Amino acid sequence: MGNIIEIKGAKKDYKLGKTTVSALKGVNLNVKEGEFMSIVGPSGSGKTTLLNLIGCLDTPTSGLVKLFGDHDVSGLTDKQATILRRDRIGFIFQTFNLIPVLNVSENIEFPLIIQGIKPEERKKRVAEIIEDVGLQEFVGHKPDELSGGQRQRIAVARALITNPKLVLADEPTANLDKENGLNILRIMKHMNEEHGVTFVFSTHDQRVMEHAKRVVVLEDGVVTKDTVC
Repeated sequence: MGNIIEIKGAKKDYKLGKTTVSALKGVNLNVKEGEFMSIVGPSGSGKTTLLNLIGCLDTPTSGLVKLFGDHDVSGLTDKQATILRRDRIGFIFQTFNLIPVLNVSENIEFPLIIQGIKPEERKKRVAEIIEDVGLQEFVGHKPDELSGGQRQRIAVARALITNPKLVLADEPTANLDKENGLNILRIMKHMNEEHGVTFVFSTHDQRVMEHAKRVVVLEDGVVTKDTVC
C-alpha cells in the first residue's frame, strides 16, 4: 500500500509577541494506507500541531506535508483544503464537538448534508453507522441526554459517515472511563480492520497505545521513536 501521509522536514513556528515558539522542529513521517497509528508524547510535544497539519487545519512554516499522494498542504487554497477535509478526512475530538440542538441521527447525518448527499442515501448510511456504534436506542436523543461514552460514539459515527480514507483523533478517550474508552477503541479498530480506514490519533492513554499497531513518540517537536507493534 502507498503512503497516505508523507511528511518531510516539517517545522511549525508560532509568534508570541516578539518571541518565536517552535512547535515542530523538522518532523519526518510516512503513514501507509490502512495503518492504525498512535502519536504519543508529553503535553507541549507537538502532537496536536502535527494533527492540525495533517488535517489541513494549518500549514507548516517549512518542509513538506503531502496527503493522498498528490496534495501538498502548503499549496492548497482555503477552498481546496475545505473540500479535502470534507470528502476525505474524518475528525474525532476529545470534547465531542456535537451540535446540541440536533439529535443523535441528525448530528451524524450533518456532514452528508454538507456534501450534498441525497436524503435516501443519507438515511441508509446513518442507519448503518448507528448500528455499527450501537446507538439504535438513542437516535432521537440530544447530546445532553447522553453519557460521555455515548457522545463520543456519536462523534466517531459522524467522523466515519462520509467514508473517509483517513481519520484523525485528538485524545479520543481522554474524557471517558475505562469501559467507554475501550468501547471507542474497539469501534475504531473494527472500522480499520473491516473497512481499511487509516487512523492516526494522539494520546496520553496507555490503553490506546496498547491497541495501536504503530506508536510514534514525539518529544519537543521531533520524532524520537517509531515502533511497529
